[in-house]
Amino acid sequence: MAVSSGLSLSPDRLANRASWLPSLPLAVGLAVFICLANVNGLPLLADPDSHWHIAVGHWILQHGAVPSVDTYSFTLTGQPWIAKEWLSQVLMAGAYDIGGWAGVVVLAAAAFGATSAMLLRLLLRDLRPLPALMFTAAAFVMMASHFLARPFALAFPFMLWWVSGLIRAVEEKRAPEPILLLAMLIWANLHGGFTMGLLLGGAFGLEALVNGADGAERKRIFWSWLKFGVAALLVACITPYGVGSILITFQIFGLGDALALIDEWKSPDFQTQPLTELILLVGLYLVLARGVKLPIMRTLIVVGLVHMFLQHVRNAELLATIAPLAIAPVLARNWPAIRRDDSAKMLFGGMAAPASFRAIGLGLLVATVYATGLVRFAGIKPPEATMPTAAMDYAREAGLKGRVLNHYGYGGYLISQGVPTFIDGRGELFGGEFIKKYVDAVHLRGEDPEVLQKTLEKYRIDWTMLLKEQPANKLLATLPGWRMAYSDDKTTIFVRE
Repeated sequence: MAVSSGLSLSPDRLANRASWLPSLPLAVGLAVFICLANVNGLPLLADPDSHWHIAVGHWILQHGAVPSVDTYSFTLTGQPWIAKEWLSQVLMAGAYDIGGWAGVVVLAAAAFGATSAMLLRLLLRDLRPLPALMFTAAAFVMMASHFLARPFALAFPFMLWWVSGLIRAVEEKRAPEPILLLAMLIWANLHGGFTMGLLLGGAFGLEALVNGADGAERKRIFWSWLKFGVAALLVACITPYGVGSILITFQIFGLGDALALIDEWKSPDFQTQPLTELILLVGLYLVLARGVKLPIMRTLIVVGLVHMFLQHVRNAELLATIAPLAIAPVLARNWPAIRRDDSAKMLFGGMAAPASFRAIGLGLLVATVYATGLVRFAGIKPPEATMPTAAMDYAREAGLKGRVLNHYGYGGYLISQGVPTFIDGRGELFGGEFIKKYVDAVHLRGEDPEVLQKTLEKYRIDWTMLLKEQPANKLLATLPGWRMAYSDDKTTIFVRE
């Protein structure tokens, strides 16, 4: 009797492993990497928060510790604050030290490329290549507005690992594999979004319980998932801040109405994102016309992801990546035409299998050579919108000291330059009321017509660095004791005389 192990490979498989043919996920991952790691550094460097994340990473490396209080602003200096994304910040600082801004671009592009490759590979477990590619392309489109060099990018691959492991456990009617706890451990130290992963663990565990065939099976499922859930919660606390990394989530959502004042926390604007709207409409068509029907818990999970996206545009990537993984097994069961079939001849079918080691090595070599060229020759740097170097050069030459009322988007750059900020991208530190009063001051909003003057006096502001078109500059030009000292196409500086 012939006996074969799960590790044995057929001659055809061995031949495939020895070939140079890249797999679809490898090709897609490389394409995404090269697309994002471009000579302009955009869109990855379009976010001002990249500056302060790198600065915090440098502080951690220099001190061999993680911060516990704010030392970057003058408005809340000494107040409790944690670097919940400390591991990502260290990696970003290391990439910057090795390759400058090009190094940061390469790191973020590699993370997004790995995410795209992983998503496609996971979808290919259930679907044929063409529908899997369509889901991956849709995810790319929906994530386009959030392709930024920030900690969440580095956490994406571990998020996919975690979520796919939960879904596979539900589909196979077993508890999640213990190795998934490693994904949670890394995710919890890379980005605060791991709390969403814990919630998804509870949701998929409930689905597994509902799907139990009888009381005995439900009892077994309950205890196995409960043990895994408790272990995941404990592992999520293995960070320099312990349970504080979880509690910080409540501070962020405690910002309330102020969240809507921050671009990434606004609702999506479909006038500027027509393709995203089209994707949602196609999904609605499939539900209404093609009878796509999910189990009740899976439906609630997908609806919840849609709700989160419609509330905050930053959640587009969650909907774009988690929803396809959740519905792919159901679609494969209900629609045989798109179900994975290794024996059938299909478009891209020859590239659906895992890439050979040779192909992976060649792909990594191409990516490395390309990245090295970017670092050495591209001269990548962030755009002026997030890095007002000319205005900062003037401030230094003029010897401007003291407290600055800065544009929100300049906060990260000021931190990187060692200038204490009035406000920056750490919303959970400043709180909702502070953010709203700041917006009222620089935009001359609110019921108090003297909100700007009161802010200048309350915080003893010595100079301002605001966007040229911000309304506060017009009022500053009329206030006694203030004069415009500098202005360019983007930035205006006023100083107190």
